[in-house]
Amino acid sequence: MSRSARLRTVAVAAALPVLVGVAGAAIALRAFAADTVPMGPFDVRLAASFGAGDTTIALPPLGRLEADTHFSPIDLRATLEEVDITSLQDSLRTGGGLDGVAETVELAAYDRLPWFTLRVLVIGGLGSALAAATILRRRRAIEIGAAAGFLAVVTAVGFTAVTFDARALLAPAYTGTLSLAPELFGPVEATLQRVDHFRNELRQLVAGASRAYAAVEANPLGAGDELRVLHISDIHLSTLGYDFAIEVARSFDVDLVIDTGDTSSFGTEAESLILSAVPRFGRPYVYVRGNHDSIGFQRAVEAIDLATVLDGRVATVEGLDIYGLGDPYFVGRRGTPLPDDAVAELVRSVQPRIRSDVAALARPPDVVAVHDQRMAEGVAGHVPLVISGHFHVATAAVSEGTIFLKVGTTGGAGPTAVTAEGDQPLSAQILYFRPSGDGDQRLVAWDLITQAPDTGTLEIRRHLVDAELGSPVPSPPAPTRPEPTVTTGVAGPS
Repeated sequence: MSRSARLRTVAVAAALPVLVGVAGAAIALRAFAADTVPMGPFDVRLAASFGAGDTTIALPPLGRLEADTHFSPIDLRATLEEVDITSLQDSLRTGGGLDGVAETVELAAYDRLPWFTLRVLVIGGLGSALAAATILRRRRAIEIGAAAGFLAVVTAVGFTAVTFDARALLAPAYTGTLSLAPELFGPVEATLQRVDHFRNELRQLVAGASRAYAAVEANPLGAGDELRVLHISDIHLSTLGYDFAIEVARSFDVDLVIDTGDTSSFGTEAESLILSAVPRFGRPYVYVRGNHDSIGFQRAVEAIDLATVLDGRVATVEGLDIYGLGDPYFVGRRGTPLPDDAVAELVRSVQPRIRSDVAALARPPDVVAVHDQRMAEGVAGHVPLVISGHFHVATAAVSEGTIFLKVGTTGGAGPTAVTAEGDQPLSAQILYFRPSGDGDQRLVAWDLITQAPDTGTLEIRRHLVDAELGSPVPSPPAPTRPEPTVTTGVAGPS
């Protein structure tokens, strides 16, 4: 038998023991590795299992935070099982406040984590050995299986320790109760800080849990000084969508609302009845017309107190300069829409208009709001931010230093569940602005909020502009120079 054939035979013979050993370790970790430990006023259940390399902090019944913190096939989970409210309140009041609680939890964490790591290694090793001894017959195969499973656990734990980056917890995904989401997420002020030590991260987590469990009534928000804007679009006559948006505005205590259109759906006069929900925001409401909204519907918005309609002009609302233009395309009769290429050509035809309007201003607006992003592609490099809807998909991109943000559909894409476009998650964005050095308002972060109307599942994901988009600065593209004309034939006089 050749050497390569012998190697293949050995590899095949070892494959089953390795698989059995790793599977036994995985099953043992999932079943027996979890342990509940006291950390100050909290009882925390720690668990580790093979997975995608995420860290989950669960705060039942309020929700959970998830972040991609490390590069290894181990998932870490910390579940807050019980809170001694009296002890927590006493610690917050007399024990140094949040810093004192954070220090107590920190010391407990440093004391407990080594023992929990050892527990994971021992249980993983025992699980691989037991699985190998139960399934395999030959001693050599049992030894290979047990060693392979234990080595897999040791390697995964080692990579977790080496690659763990607590700063990933600055931009987590949150799933849970909307009314407490701002408390758990914390202000952007804390999120934007450069964090270099575990204790600073721990303080943020303890602060969120403490506010949620002990001081929600006394401290309803406690956010930073950023300007908060709710961006909604494509409600499409959904009263559920408006209810969702109003609850988001209240929970996050936004300063104003920007609606980028398609609030109606069929273009009929009776649809203006949906606008009875707008005064419930109790905040300035900025609106630009979508392709399903008629001019009559736009006039109905203009008649609402606190509402500002932008159709080729700029307005300053709560210190934010916003330019908007209504969609040039109106669907009208739903049964006879234009072909996609004709619609694209029509909406792009207003690019020179928007570019000219922006150029005529004393300074660029902080935000350009349109229904269809293609309307404003011509101001890339000239304004800091363009927001839009229309496509029912949330995206973020940068072109020539201009941020283009699209929100999904706040109304679930249809007025009722029987429409062809319906049954999509409700979607909204919270935009956070800070004054820049020249007095303009700069986008520093945004939260994407989605909720499934059938299950009520809520998810909030925070995005930091500098971390994800690289601190974009609008830079006008260089003008294209005409190609030189080459003339052939007999040369004439110069």
